[in-house]
Amino acid sequence: MSAWRINKGMTGKGFEVYCIVFFSLIIFSGCSIKETTKNAADTGDLRERVNAYWQYKVKEDFMKSYEYEVPYYRKNVSMVNYIKGINTDVGKYISATPGEIKPQGDSALVEVKLRVRVTLPQMRSEEYNVIITEKWVKSDGMWYHVPEIVDQRSVD
Repeated sequence: MSAWRINKGMTGKGFEVYCIVFFSLIIFSGCSIKETTKNAADTGDLRERVNAYWQYKVKEDFMKSYEYEVPYYRKNVSMVNYIKGINTDVGKYISATPGEIKPQGDSALVEVKLRVRVTLPQMRSEEYNVIITEKWVKSDGMWYHVPEIVDQRSVD
């Protein structure tokens, strides 16, 4: 007994409609699979970019992290001013791990789990776990960081 049976009484327009619906489902499910695969690859690319960006910041290689900033930001802020704006006297990134990614077309919100060391004058330094949410945008096929913290909350 075959799993594929065609009703012998189904002829003419009924059979044509059945075939059209059947093959449409096959075609559209293939498109859905292809789109899902593309989105997963895109999210993987973004996760790699986020991780690389933050590893440069942890290593204090700000010339490299600057390259990950969105192009319109780099047009308006020189690398020298970018580096001057980073205050490593008070805080230092100890570690960074990309978390949840919420894609929104050619942009995404990305949670990053940070371990930071804060040292204030005349006080001992302390380390904190922090989760930030930042925006990334895709430009010319490449993901870039948008230098604006969307959400920040402590998890300690």
